[in-house]
Amino acid sequence: MLGGSLAEVVCGAAAIVLTILGLTGTMPGELTSIATIVFGAALIAHGGAIASRLGALTRATPPLEWDTRAELGGGLGAELVGGVAGVVLGVLALLGLSPATLTSIAVIVFGGATLLGGGATADLGGLDTRGAEPHLAHVARQASMAAAGLQSLIGAGAVVLGILALVGIYPMVLTLVALLALGSAVVVSGTAVSGRAAAALRR
Repeated sequence: MLGGSLAEVVCGAAAIVLTILGLTGTMPGELTSIATIVFGAALIAHGGAIASRLGALTRATPPLEWDTRAELGGGLGAELVGGVAGVVLGVLALLGLSPATLTSIAVIVFGGATLLGGGATADLGGLDTRGAEPHLAHVARQASMAAAGLQSLIGAGAVVLGILALVGIYPMVLTLVALLALGSAVVVSGTAVSGRAAAALRR
């Protein structure tokens, strides 16, 4: 889980750099497509790493109820599917197949996946860290909860920006802005989850 979250942070940071370069006018079309692919990879890395440990995580996450399992499984499943779909759309856009339309659709997909993944991030903040250094565990939990709220808010905003771009309102600019916001969200959430995992490992 720690490795997947770190990979998410790296890919999210790369997406931020690419979108900033695109907003400055440096090959905006190509960089938008590449940033779409990179962000999709971030979702896949995060969702895949945690999904592979889903059973252990639900056992370590109080209160071990079905709603917790559903939030973890549903949120991470949405991230995986959204990430794969975004990578495919980004590759097609990079090949020149209606890039503005495909990247706008990818942003909508990413926004929905990020919005649904917010609940999973919150549940990961409940990882059992008994025996860990108390202050570290408390800070990591608070960071996870704050990151979950930010992630949901940015996901909803990205859906709106993607729809506006899809109907033709400054499509390139709005898509880049949405990807920039989404990249920032996964960097924050990935850092928070990494901190929570690190606190658990220090038991």
